[in-house]
Amino acid sequence: MTDSRPATTVIVGAGLFGLSTAVHLARAGRRVTVLESGAAADATTAAGAGFVGLWAAGYAWYWNASELALEQAGIDFYRGLDAAGYDIALRDTGNVWLALTEQAVLDHLLPFAEHPLRPEDARLLTAVETAELVPGLDPEAIVGAFIHPDGIQISAPDAGLALADLARVEGVEIVEHTPVVELLTEDGRAVGVLTAAGDRVLGDEVVLAAGSWTNELLSTTGRELPFARVIASRLTTAPFGLGELPTLMIPELGGLWIREHLGGLTYGNGVGYEALAVRDSPAERRPDRPDLVEAMRDHLTPIVTELIPAAAPVLDAAEAVQGVVSYTADRRFIAGPIPELAGLYVVAGDNESGVTHGPGLGRMLAELIVTGESPFVDPSRYAPDRFPARPFADEAAVAAAMPARREVDARARVEQAR
Repeated sequence: MTDSRPATTVIVGAGLFGLSTAVHLARAGRRVTVLESGAAADATTAAGAGFVGLWAAGYAWYWNASELALEQAGIDFYRGLDAAGYDIALRDTGNVWLALTEQAVLDHLLPFAEHPLRPEDARLLTAVETAELVPGLDPEAIVGAFIHPDGIQISAPDAGLALADLARVEGVEIVEHTPVVELLTEDGRAVGVLTAAGDRVLGDEVVLAAGSWTNELLSTTGRELPFARVIASRLTTAPFGLGELPTLMIPELGGLWIREHLGGLTYGNGVGYEALAVRDSPAERRPDRPDLVEAMRDHLTPIVTELIPAAAPVLDAAEAVQGVVSYTADRRFIAGPIPELAGLYVVAGDNESGVTHGPGLGRMLAELIVTGESPFVDPSRYAPDRFPARPFADEAAVAAAMPARREVDARARVEQAR
């Protein structure tokens, strides 16, 4: 007699990566159980800034058409959530990169205009044109801008909760407040997991989607993913009557980004970041580092005031949200089978863009599990085995190996090395 029981997948982690994978697997006919150590979508996902765009079309110079496909999949997925009635605060505002100097136009904006993946409706803007699109922006504070009109904004916490609700509708079982402590194996294959309470949860395959905590569960396989884990901070002001505006990106100011949130602003840049390796800090679900917050507040208050003067009265009281993000050694995601153990898969390494790429990565991994291929992207770019089993001595070495964040900085490194 043929066993007609649907295949079962056990997923560890109920953030955007794990929940997206769960939804796509359930739609493909899998029975799916998701185990989460806390509440669903309440760790790194809940700290997401919520701007989604086509970053591979110029901004992230180290990505290509495969990442662009993941990004478009994310935009389409969130539009689908919104159309289905889930309140994720979706706004079709676009993404605008600002240049404060003529040099920044040369370094950052013109490469966007010349990029082979540039969307057809993307274009350069004058300072006056930019101010017409961005409520409250002082045109005297900038030289020019570049717009990708198709970018969207969502509330990452609300999107995470909506995704959990959708997963349940699709038949996924989500078990919260259930830490997983061990992989279960049999005859060289992953067959489930062991919870902290001693329960064995079995499946035909196991997916680790535990973010910055993934390596703890991988330790028995002999493989360590090349993560540099970082505390990331953002600030959110009280409302002050600001209208909807595009997400603003200012590469020349440490990657400063600004977006409207409920009539106020949410914003941040690298001043509010610190690698866990610097102080040998633990990877906490919701970090509390007020020193990083204050440093970023002090640094950004005069900058944001100059750009959007009406925000000045509320900036000093801006509240902070912090989370732990995981960068990879080549700034590409890690998603696919773990070669050391059959039936074990991973999706991790958000590279601070998990909100954008999570839905596409979940789709890709589900397709790999079900059919062995995923034609809409190049899965080899994300395969764990593109790295040796233990490629770096520590997280500081991972960070040192990462490509420069900006293409202009990468070119400068090459010139200095000559």
